[in-house]
Amino acid sequence: MATDLEILNELEAEVVAKFKKAKMYSMNEAYEIDEKDNIIGLNLNFKELTSFPKSILNLTNLKILSLQANSIRTLPGDIIKLKNLEELQLFGNKITEIPSEIIKLKNLKRLDLSSNNIRKLPKEITELGLEFVEVPLEHGTGINIENNPLESPPIEIVWKGRDAVIEYFKSLEEAEKLPLSEVKVLLVGDGGAGKTSLVKQLLGQKFNKNESQTHGINIRDWKVEDDGKIINVHFWDFGGQEIMHATHQFFLSKRSLYVLVLDGRKEEDAEYWLKHIESFGGDSPILIVLNKMDENPGFEVNRRFLQGKYKGIKSFHRISCKKPIGIDEFSERLSKELAKVKILETTWARSWFNVKTQLEKMTDNFISYDRYKEICVKEDVKEKVGQDTLVDFLNDLGVILHFEDFKLLDTHVLEPKWVTQAVYKIINSEKLAKGKGVLKLNSLDQILRKKRKSDFYYPRDRYPYIVELMKKFELCYEIDEQTVLIPDLLEVAEPKIDFDDSDCLRFLIEYDFLPKSVVPRFIVKMHKDIKGQLRWRTGVVLEDKTFDSTSVIKADERDKKIYIYVNGALRRDYFSVVRHAFLSINKSFEKLQFVEKVPMPDEPLITVSYQHLTRLEKMGVEKYIPDGSEKAYKVKDLLGTIYVEKKTEEEILRLLRKLKSETDNQKSLVKKANEIIQLQPNFFGVGVNFNKVIDLTRRLFKKKSK
Repeated sequence: MATDLEILNELEAEVVAKFKKAKMYSMNEAYEIDEKDNIIGLNLNFKELTSFPKSILNLTNLKILSLQANSIRTLPGDIIKLKNLEELQLFGNKITEIPSEIIKLKNLKRLDLSSNNIRKLPKEITELGLEFVEVPLEHGTGINIENNPLESPPIEIVWKGRDAVIEYFKSLEEAEKLPLSEVKVLLVGDGGAGKTSLVKQLLGQKFNKNESQTHGINIRDWKVEDDGKIINVHFWDFGGQEIMHATHQFFLSKRSLYVLVLDGRKEEDAEYWLKHIESFGGDSPILIVLNKMDENPGFEVNRRFLQGKYKGIKSFHRISCKKPIGIDEFSERLSKELAKVKILETTWARSWFNVKTQLEKMTDNFISYDRYKEICVKEDVKEKVGQDTLVDFLNDLGVILHFEDFKLLDTHVLEPKWVTQAVYKIINSEKLAKGKGVLKLNSLDQILRKKRKSDFYYPRDRYPYIVELMKKFELCYEIDEQTVLIPDLLEVAEPKIDFDDSDCLRFLIEYDFLPKSVVPRFIVKMHKDIKGQLRWRTGVVLEDKTFDSTSVIKADERDKKIYIYVNGALRRDYFSVVRHAFLSINKSFEKLQFVEKVPMPDEPLITVSYQHLTRLEKMGVEKYIPDGSEKAYKVKDLLGTIYVEKKTEEEILRLLRKLKSETDNQKSLVKKANEIIQLQPNFFGVGVNFNKVIDLTRRLFKKKSK
């Protein structure tokens, strides 16, 4: 029987035969052996492999196998021969399916399947006992399946967790299954661009030159036939008023098609909205409509440039809803693109469809959680896991609005316009404008009262739901039991600030696109630390006595920059909290690009990328001359202004206490702890000790329970 090292020679010959740069390739540093010359780790990343090397299957002692960034299309069922495998890294290949035999790898702890072409997971994969995670922790366990065109189970269900995936597969055991032939089409653009008129043209309705602007959203249905199948299309027509853009996050989603409508008379900048779509919709397809061509036939956009920068753009259309011109061509292209939206391939059990149909037929604006459960039981969806999985998926589809937060749990909104009209009325109320964003809750009777026949009715017992929803999406925060503040409507002028910046920590976040909601959301997130009344529409002053530190945050919306200044005894620790808040907001956007920069202590106008500094530190570079400076700075000194290399357990606990919220559980706090570790390299002085982090978070929870 061949030894592992002999098998390695065979493997090298097999890999070299497929590796284009064979002369540069050697197995010398590609493997790890134990004391008995057993190969326990193998790295074949970036080797241009198009198939799984068969010789690997003879390395039965392997514990770690990494085949990242190749072009492998299939995994052999014989992979079960690697019975000792604990970690399998397959990121960035072209794998289309996972063999069900993989469940026999009983020792597997980490499985990275991200960035492949996997459309369906075998239902047996749940038997591995691993949770689905977006990014497996370095010392944790999990399956990473992000960035795959998943149809079964849908990615929305995968992110609900292993129990939800089990329930989805269980539901498909029913005799009758149906495809989910429904698509959301989201129309965005400035107010008055003609979104409503375009929808009316598609529905065969007459053009109205006096069409009023949409306030909140309008939802209309349309049917398209494709290859004998009927696709149910739901048009979501969003109001273009700038102040309402923050509410789009309630509804914008990835599994949709976007139509960007530009007003030809105003010659609008398309990129603001394209960035907006990208932030919420990821790689969703986009059709760009240049409207009102009858009034300004010369209006055009740089099509080649925009398509090169925004990969989701499928086509451009010059139209006029008034004439009409170009409507038929747009309708035809829209129908073709709708048929390609991936959610159409998702399969549902008949019982799930029945629940959905029941909810859609109801005329109520909302129902209670108990009423929803009754409908589920009636349609034979009896298990709580199945009910919860279904309601979350219905939320993702836009059929209902549902959130798991305790204060929002009992209300399932069946009419999304019921919510948006309420938020619109509040944000645009005269009382709120006069109060510079301060809202007395006893004024909701007047703000939400039914003034027109088309207005919704809002019972008093649902006011708390509306306010809690606004808090959840960080549109407002509570000043006291009877008052909330909406930062979007604060004073524009910056107040006079007494802040010593002579020896403060400075930091800068530079955005490619700075969503208008970032700073208001930050103010909401950090509102407990606001110093007195020092808050304005684009900035805030924070103070924390635990860290004996003060921070000033200012946004330059024109230059798309956020400036952070912190002084005080523990300014680096408090900066970690501030930075963590911004990172959590930034990560909530799908493709938001930003660069964190460190200003030079004596030349603050000269900055260096924080990530670049950390790379230099890892490479062992001691000194660095930033672009624009003639002076060399010590890398460790620059990073030392941001974080301390080694911390005590008490210092770590202090940070965790600050980050911990009322809704945190053990799992979410461990995630925050892990994020803080990433913010401050060598947190424990000897690299990441994940078990230590878990132990610290347990201690934090024990203290709470005593």
